[in-house]
Amino acid sequence: MTKKEQILQETLQLIVSKGIHATPMSEIAKAAHTGMGTIYNYFPTKELLLNELYFHLKRKEAQLIMEGYDDTKPVKQRFVYLWKKMMQYFLQEPLDFMFLEQFYYSPTINPEAKHQGSLHLEVLDQVYTDGQALEIIKPGAIRKWIGFTSGSLLALVKLHHSQYIIISEQDIEFFIQSAWDGCKA
Repeated sequence: MTKKEQILQETLQLIVSKGIHATPMSEIAKAAHTGMGTIYNYFPTKELLLNELYFHLKRKEAQLIMEGYDDTKPVKQRFVYLWKKMMQYFLQEPLDFMFLEQFYYSPTINPEAKHQGSLHLEVLDQVYTDGQALEIIKPGAIRKWIGFTSGSLLALVKLHHSQYIIISEQDIEFFIQSAWDGCKA
């Protein structure tokens, strides 16, 4: 593991356990067993470090979700495939999920960084756009429909990670079908 990767990994763990604002660069450097000069050599500001970690995780998410994806399949099959892969990833990688949630919903994070990260999954936008064009997904703003879908499905992931519920593979299928039913025209 390179020093940069070590810094990113320690940042991920600290941010998830302590929060974005309660994690100073000095603590990240200490956890990564590096000096402040080294950390600032890679990341001149905490904002750049957080953005880099966010983009790294969004690339990882996109790569895992897109593995085996076939954009020639019908809209419903693509919808189910993408959401299933996303839920599986977030259930298997709780630190990634918790960081991405914390980063995305933090009011102090640069909105442009959030937007750039969302571009890694433009294929999801395309599924909803295609569904609306075929009149099989209800009309309305695509981002709102994605928010509607992700709100319910990712809330289940949060409840799973908080040990309030346990999500099985069968549950994933059922709730994705329920999300589809909520969106379909």
